[in-house]
Amino acid sequence: MKFNILLEKYNIKANINMLLEMWNEPHRGYHNLNHLVDLNNMITNDYVAGKLNEKTTEKLLLTALFHDIIYNPQRTDNEIKSAEFFESICNDKNDIHLQDVKQAIIDTQFHEGTNYLSKLFNKYDMNIVERDYNSLLEWEKGIHEEYSFAGEEYKAGRLKFLESLIDKYPLNSANLTKLQEYVKTAY
Repeated sequence: MKFNILLEKYNIKANINMLLEMWNEPHRGYHNLNHLVDLNNMITNDYVAGKLNEKTTEKLLLTALFHDIIYNPQRTDNEIKSAEFFESICNDKNDIHLQDVKQAIIDTQFHEGTNYLSKLFNKYDMNIVERDYNSLLEWEKGIHEEYSFAGEEYKAGRLKFLESLIDKYPLNSANLTKLQEYVKTAY
C-alpha cells in the first residue's frame, strides 16, 4: 500500500513529500527513511503472506509513517510529539482506528504495547535487535551518529540499553553480546 493512498483514505491532511522530507532530516542516522522503508517492507510482506488483515495493515503502516516523524535525539518526548503531530493533521480525531494509531505511536517510547496494534507494531519496530551482527552493527553506527552530542555518556547509556535487550531477545544474545563488546571498545 502506498502512504499517500492511506492519507487520503483516512482523511489525514499531510503532503507525503513533506512527511518524507521530515524522515530525511540530516540529524537522523538510524531513524531515517531507510528505517521507514524497512518497516513498510516487513508489514507489507506479512500482509501479502496473509499474516495481517487489510485494516490492521493500514493502521500499522500509518503508525510506521508517523511513529518517528518528530525526531530529535536530544529530546525525550519524540513519541509524544509525533503522536500530537499525527493527531493535529487528522480530520476525524475521534476515529477509533486513528486513536489506535496514536496510541501505538505513543507506545513506541518504551516499546511496551498497551493494545493489540501497539504490541504488534513494537515487534516490527524492534525487529532490528533480532537480526545478524552486521545489521546490528549498522544500527549501532546510525544510533551513535544521532547521539554524537552525548560524548562519554553515550557509551554507558548504550551499554545499559543493550544489556536490557539480551534478556528480552535471548535467541539473539550472542550477536547482542558481540555488539556490546563493540560498543565497549569502539567508544
